[in-house]
Amino acid sequence: MAIDFSHLLTDEQKRALLEQRIAQFATEAYQHELNRQIATSVNDAQAVEQAESALVTLETAIDVHQVELDGLS
Repeated sequence: MAIDFSHLLTDEQKRALLEQRIAQFATEAYQHELNRQIATSVNDAQAVEQAESALVTLETAIDVHQVELDGLS
């Protein structure tokens, strides 16, 4: 049984949610970028790898949300 969530929200509600999530992901990406810079400064290869992995995931999340937002316009 699958619920069609798309009919439970207006396009304006979806737009607001998507914009909020994109901003949240961007904030998280900024923090991970700072973490990567710090890790690079102290030569912590494992922390650099973790930050870069998180950045890839966040970039994908932003892209998916942006495509959805663009589809509402």
